[in-house]
Amino acid sequence: MTKVAQQNRKDSADVIPIRTDHDADPLAHFRGEDEPASPAAQTAPARRVVSKTVWAGITAGVALVLVVAAIVVYARQRAVAMASVAKPAASERARLNSRPEGAAVTVDGVARGVTPLELTLPPGPHDVVLRNDAGERRLIVNVERGTVVSENVDMPAALTSGQLDVTSDPSGARVTVDGNAAGRTPLKVRSLTPGRHTVVVAEGTSSVNRSVDVTAGTTVSMFISLATSTAGPTGMVAFDSPLELRLLEDGHLLGLSNGSPLVLSPGKHRLDLVNEALEMRLSRTVTIEGGKTTRVAVPPPNGTVFVNATPWAEISVDGQSIGTTPLGNIPVAVGSHEIVWRHPQFGEKRRTVVVSAQTPARLSMDMGR
Repeated sequence: MTKVAQQNRKDSADVIPIRTDHDADPLAHFRGEDEPASPAAQTAPARRVVSKTVWAGITAGVALVLVVAAIVVYARQRAVAMASVAKPAASERARLNSRPEGAAVTVDGVARGVTPLELTLPPGPHDVVLRNDAGERRLIVNVERGTVVSENVDMPAALTSGQLDVTSDPSGARVTVDGNAAGRTPLKVRSLTPGRHTVVVAEGTSSVNRSVDVTAGTTVSMFISLATSTAGPTGMVAFDSPLELRLLEDGHLLGLSNGSPLVLSPGKHRLDLVNEALEMRLSRTVTIEGGKTTRVAVPPPNGTVFVNATPWAEISVDGQSIGTTPLGNIPVAVGSHEIVWRHPQFGEKRRTVVVSAQTPARLSMDMGR
């Protein structure tokens, strides 16, 4: 081998090859063979792996939050829609209807309005009374928790006329009603329109004039004495009373306290003053003088009232304070009165009550309703 070839071979063995792996280390072209790579170059692949993992986690978390939010919104919308469609059933209510409508309703002795009527009542049995001009109907309404009770009641048929039963002593006297001849006693006059009528009973030169009120569905009995009318001049008696009273002598109806004065023979007469609706019956003895009118004042007797309230209330009757509930055995004149309940938080409530002579009136008011 020539010296030139040997020298070339030696030179080629001493040559250092140049790296071309640019992807592994882009700065390798600028370093020597023994110079180490930079830290950034060494960790770059690891950073790229970590970054991809973090972004994947963030994306999954955001997606999960959006899904949960969508579920919550849907659940709320669904609840609102269901609430608007399916309302809860009413509980502990009673519906009262009557035929015909317009009947006055009392529940457990308390006036509650007129039919048709819907009420909220506590669970349990309740005494219900429906009244109209023709009569009343009573029933027990049992209210159960979580239910609606409905009652339909047929009321009594309204009567449109009344009757008059006239007797006299002596019998056979002529009777006229409102100026029209009706017959001779004893006599029943039927189909009288409700209201006040003038009745004249006459025999010979003697006659007695009476005014009487007739109500639908009732019979008014009237007794007229003509036997003593010729013995001397007659007298009259008039009664002053805030209440309407039927005036009877020996069980015979003579007239009404708010009608025309009664014509009676001279002497003493024992008269009964009666109002059945108010459980009132009084007796008065009057002395009649011929040609004169005797006036008799009849103030109403007292009944009793019991009043209560929840939680409590100050009570006044016809504008006059009578104390704070509970109140019992309060004397109140027989007749119609206005009761007022007052509470500083719940305000004022009113009710009209009819006080009778025998049965106490019991009233209670829930001020919170």
